[in-house]
Amino acid sequence: MKWKGQISVFLSLILICVCGLICGLLESARTAGARCYLQTAAHSSMDSLFSQYHRALWEEYRIFGLEHKAEEDISQEFSEFLKPYLEQDNWYPFELKTSQVTGRQLLTDDSGEYFEKEIMDYMKYGIWTKEWDGDSAAQALKTLTEASQVSELTRSMEIQTKDAWKLERTLEDLGSCLEEQKAHQDTAARLLDQEDGSGFCREGDRLIRKLKKVPGLVEKYEKQADELGKKLGGLKKQYEEKSADLSSSVQASFQSELFEYEAYTDKDGERRKQIVGLSTKSENRIALVEAVQQEAEEVEDYIDSWEPEDEDDELDTAALWAPVQAHFAQYEALFLPVQAGVKDKEKEGLLKRLREMADKGILSLVLPEGAEVSKGSILTGQYPSGRIAFEEKGLGLLEQAMTAEYCQVFCNHFCDTGEKETAYEMEYLLFGNGTDKENLVQTVEMLLAVREGMNLIHILGDSEKRSQAKTLAASVVGASGLLPLVSITAFLIMGVWAFGEAVADIRALLSGGKVSILKGKEDWCLSLDGLLEFAARGKVKESESRESGLSYPQYLTIFLLVSPGTRMLYRMMDVIEMNLSRKQKGFQLSNCAYRVDIQTETCGKHVYFALGLLKSIVGSTDITYPLTVDASRAY
Repeated sequence: MKWKGQISVFLSLILICVCGLICGLLESARTAGARCYLQTAAHSSMDSLFSQYHRALWEEYRIFGLEHKAEEDISQEFSEFLKPYLEQDNWYPFELKTSQVTGRQLLTDDSGEYFEKEIMDYMKYGIWTKEWDGDSAAQALKTLTEASQVSELTRSMEIQTKDAWKLERTLEDLGSCLEEQKAHQDTAARLLDQEDGSGFCREGDRLIRKLKKVPGLVEKYEKQADELGKKLGGLKKQYEEKSADLSSSVQASFQSELFEYEAYTDKDGERRKQIVGLSTKSENRIALVEAVQQEAEEVEDYIDSWEPEDEDDELDTAALWAPVQAHFAQYEALFLPVQAGVKDKEKEGLLKRLREMADKGILSLVLPEGAEVSKGSILTGQYPSGRIAFEEKGLGLLEQAMTAEYCQVFCNHFCDTGEKETAYEMEYLLFGNGTDKENLVQTVEMLLAVREGMNLIHILGDSEKRSQAKTLAASVVGASGLLPLVSITAFLIMGVWAFGEAVADIRALLSGGKVSILKGKEDWCLSLDGLLEFAARGKVKESESRESGLSYPQYLTIFLLVSPGTRMLYRMMDVIEMNLSRKQKGFQLSNCAYRVDIQTETCGKHVYFALGLLKSIVGSTDITYPLTVDASRAY
């Protein structure tokens, strides 16, 4: 029987096809597994890479940052972490071709967006005492804004009061001139009665000189009155612009005070008509005096040239001088037709001095005994805020509040300087000056404005203190003075009283104490007698610290709520970089990555599909295929 192999060949072909199918399916599954393995290896390598965060940056500021010099450094380190996964003898043989950084975001990029995210992550999950939420931050911001607006309005109204005092002083000068005119008139009349024509003419010249000063003083008065009216219009406009930020009670108080200023200018309008008329009257008096002088000279010439016709003739000089005396008797002395002036010059000077003291140097008034100002400085140009261009984007209110709280936790300030060369870090965040002293001065000035505004709000709401201020104003202006002038002087007294109390508050804060935002009667420190003593001696006792008040760093935190958000972030970067670079020379936050994207290209080898016996025939290596994966990681 002849053996035939068709069936065996057929079955062999079927077996080969089945094996090829199975191997193809297995290779396909293995390739999918290889891709998953490579992706896992890449992510694991990224985790290892990001575990190399800057330790000091985390330990001191709770900020993650992957420090590197260039992108090549990142890809090289990533490759080193990936290689152990590729060198394993397993079902997934790979060879690494390239690793390339396709994207990275630094902590200093995009106007501090990633730096802010790091701060927000810490403030959400870090261990800290929460002082702010959306409502409390909004209320603090509203309080700060109102206090600042009140302070600005108060300063403007104080300037108006001082301008009113200048106007009164001009009237005083006019009154003094008219009093001297009356004295010269009396002297001239007496000399004329004594038939001393030459003496009368000399005194008449003095009288005329005084009268000629009157139009100039009247003109000066008119000019100052016009300026006062214009400034009042500007003051009303300023109030209208700021009134939206004021509470209804404060608005009512300022409207009442503005009414007093208007009443003063209205009264001054009535006085002005009477005062302006003095110019014409003085000219008429000059003409009368000059005419009488001419008559007196004629009488004297006649007497000097008279010769008697016989020995019994006598010259009747009394009859000669009688018409001259009668003519001069028509002279009516000019008097200031209105009440004017500030009576108590000493108290007026003390009230003025209070503001001048602040202009000469606020630190000398508020520094606690024995305290010294840091001499630290910072070269702002070499740090992120000066080195990197950024756009001010602003932060949400809650984000701003959280960032401000973060700054309070990690930054030094006047009451907690530590051992750092640049000691006033929170003050630097607010103003960004190159020296600690400059930043402290501006911080104290801002604190003074806020405390002054809050103290004035308290005074305006306290009828007893307002009454005390009006009593003192009446003693300064004079009980018989214009009532509107008394009222606006009382407001100036309330303003400087709030200023004096603010100085005492800041001394307490810089000493480590606490001061309530809005004071009650029991919290008030400075009496009006103490205010005048402060003006005289230049020293004030600090306010008593309260348990429920805010501390100095808490006030600074509130101030940071209104600071430009992006600028605050970059100044915080300055502080971090400055402190860490003292330990690590050349450290820069712009070398620290927040996020990195890496693309990895590999060459994979087939396991279930290889040339086998054909390899020796075709002389080829194992068939390979490319595989690319992307890996991203951010802190």
